[in-house]
Amino acid sequence: MTAFFICIILIGIFIVCIALIWMVIERKNARDYRLDLDERRFELQQVIEDADQLLGELNQFSDYIVNRMEEKQNDMEFVIKNIDERLDLFDQIKDSANAFPDARANKPAVSENTEIEKEVLLEFVPISKGKIIPFDVKKREVENLRKTGMDSTEIAKLLNMGKGEIELISRMSK
Repeated sequence: MTAFFICIILIGIFIVCIALIWMVIERKNARDYRLDLDERRFELQQVIEDADQLLGELNQFSDYIVNRMEEKQNDMEFVIKNIDERLDLFDQIKDSANAFPDARANKPAVSENTEIEKEVLLEFVPISKGKIIPFDVKKREVENLRKTGMDSTEIAKLLNMGKGEIELISRMSK
């Protein structure tokens, strides 16, 4: 019987040792979880700092874009103002031509405003695909296509010009 009790005591000691080893392993794993939490907290702080830096850069970039857009808008307003002035000049030239119709009949095709007309027309000469097409030719083409019933989008595609340019030429010819 003593052998039986010794075996039971040895089995009990063996189970206690396994339990102790298991507790040590579990305690070690618990420490790893705490270390894991610290590492995750540090990583989260890094992500937050990076996000703040990214937001700052995005704000700077958006400010740059807004400033550039305002500059472009000012440039466009300046160009539109110049175009309006030139349209007024065209109207003045047209009115002066209509005011003296007999004077034009006596002179072949040269008027006193030819230099001004050339200067204004040369500023409206667009460059498309390496060719310079005079304004008068474009105007005639746009007028002819307009008479056939085409709208400005179709004319723009056909002549490889901008829709706004077509509409401008149409308004000027009226």
